[in-house]
Amino acid sequence: MPSCVRELKRMERTDLTRIDDFTWEIPQSFQDAMRVPVRILASEDLIDEILERKAIDQAIRTAMLSGLVGHLVVMPDVYSGQGAPVGIVAVSKWPVGTIAPGAIGHDINAGVRLLGSDISVEEAEGNFDGLADALKAHIPSGVDAEGPMSLTKSEVDHVAQSGAQWALRKDMAQQDDLVRAEEGGRLNEANPKKVSEAARSLGAQQLGTLGGGEHFIEIHSVEEVFNRAAAVTMGLKEGTLVAQVHCGSRGYGRQICADYMERFQEAAPSYDITPPDPNLVSVPLDSSEAEDYMGAMRAAANYAYANRQVLAHRVREVFDDLLDGAGQRLKTVYDVAHNLGQVEMHQVDGKHMRCYVHRKGAARAFGPGTPGISLPYRALGQPVLVPGSMGEASWVMLATRDAMQKSFGSACHGAGRTMSRHEANHQAEPVALDEQLENKGVAVRSGEGGSPASGVRVKENIDGVVETVAGARLASKVARLEPLAVMHG
Repeated sequence: MPSCVRELKRMERTDLTRIDDFTWEIPQSFQDAMRVPVRILASEDLIDEILERKAIDQAIRTAMLSGLVGHLVVMPDVYSGQGAPVGIVAVSKWPVGTIAPGAIGHDINAGVRLLGSDISVEEAEGNFDGLADALKAHIPSGVDAEGPMSLTKSEVDHVAQSGAQWALRKDMAQQDDLVRAEEGGRLNEANPKKVSEAARSLGAQQLGTLGGGEHFIEIHSVEEVFNRAAAVTMGLKEGTLVAQVHCGSRGYGRQICADYMERFQEAAPSYDITPPDPNLVSVPLDSSEAEDYMGAMRAAANYAYANRQVLAHRVREVFDDLLDGAGQRLKTVYDVAHNLGQVEMHQVDGKHMRCYVHRKGAARAFGPGTPGISLPYRALGQPVLVPGSMGEASWVMLATRDAMQKSFGSACHGAGRTMSRHEANHQAEPVALDEQLENKGVAVRSGEGGSPASGVRVKENIDGVVETVAGARLASKVARLEPLAVMHG
């Protein structure tokens, strides 16, 4: 399939227009075929570093997608990905724009579940190694990890239709878990019939597994609270324990993305669409291919919501066993997706417009009073969970009304990077990451069948990312979390 990949002009800081202290724009005129300008959210300290990243070239190419409106948003934690970079928001006009799986991501609904508690750090003192050991023993992890449930393909379809509600019916969830989850832990209009047999086979084996790569389960302490009123609603208090589950739709979602990228590549020429990159292939939103992909993507999203719910249940079981029934004291703060496409209403160039919003490595961040926010947070704004890299600090934030105007109701999804891990691992000698974290006092375990993590500790600046998001008024700080124990694939 032909594509219009071309040599891009080198981006210099002088090519940018500075809109305010935290917003920089690459004008649409910078490169032929750009459909919208690119707006980078970055502080003065971060902007030069971001401009050096391969991700900016990818963002410029993503801005060439047919049907985009408004502007392409680049988050301060952006880094290179496949096709579109990780950390962007791209908006198409509904239903006349296009949809691009590569601008949503392969790990559909990779996201975070945060559980708060009233368990003090002192109460659990001396048990963090034991918690890490128990998580390792209790939760399968790794790229090829298989879970103990071994569902039939028909049961996988039920999970894909019901999301976290499936776990509730199986006594692996509390009603409040669903109330405090984005979309109630279930997207409507999922269509498991549009999912391939290969994806269903993977889904049958992997529910309740953590996966590999950067997915992890962590136990943190609430180090500092910045918004006490919001923290009370969230159930967060300084000196208490929280648990964080970072995972997505596993092989089920990845296979769906791969299947539909192949199908889109076959279909795109019939719509006279030439992608700016083979991994940014798109089709019209009103096409049969797009309808099928959206149904399958929602199925993957629901699988991910169910998977994080099952993993949260397993974490509660571990706390029950090691801390005398303390698992029931773990309450969901929120569950948020990072890789998802959704139909939403937004102001675009002064007009109220129905849009298709691609978020890849970006969290939804609806301000106070916006329809669609979980009821406990309707008056506060949607929680934004910002996990750091494995074994590093994380943040809890609250979306603001300004995010609706500046970033189409979106915020960052994690720590900033100078490059992707794939790039880093080809440029430096690997180090023992687990050993580094153990030396910092964090209890670390690799999952069953896995091995201690080694690689390159990429320079990251989560506090700088959070300061930018707060300074740009996309979200405000609620609490900073410090790691005590981690289990990874």
